[in-house]
Amino acid sequence: MGMIFRFARLSTVAMLAFASSASSASTAHDNPPRALIVEHAELLVADGPKGMAKAFLTIWNGTDSEVRLSSISSATFRSVLTVSSQFDADVSRQRRLEDFVPIPSHAELRMQPNGVRLVLSEPTSEIKGGQSEPLTLTFDDGTKLEVVAKVVSSRNELVAHHHGQAETDPR
Repeated sequence: MGMIFRFARLSTVAMLAFASSASSASTAHDNPPRALIVEHAELLVADGPKGMAKAFLTIWNGTDSEVRLSSISSATFRSVLTVSSQFDADVSRQRRLEDFVPIPSHAELRMQPNGVRLVLSEPTSEIKGGQSEPLTLTFDDGTKLEVVAKVVSSRNELVAHHHGQAETDPR
């Protein structure tokens, strides 16, 4: 029963957060990459308590198989959690995603402030807007992707990135 509930919970998260596909891609992505890539990465340091940060990534899975993001590590933060928003009676609550985050084939995972996102804590040094932060993403098949996130100090600086579209609209 627990396994069925976990699968249903993860399936619901997958459908709500990751169902964006490449079928409506712009001309620049008529022939999208057939690889797993991080297209965009930002780290917001101003919205939370001192020492906390949030990260937002856009990960494109151009492969023919679902991939599962199993862990993320940071050079500056000792703790990186994947969380999502859960709404109960018009109140938003943060919920930790315990296992992995699935990314369907030919789809993107677009992390955003009121959806799936990363919460980073326990910094080993100070980090400020204008800097960059290396992150290592590990997937369930052992694949590791290194990415450098742009550090921003205001939510207004965040960029809305969708696979195949220009990065001009703030979130």
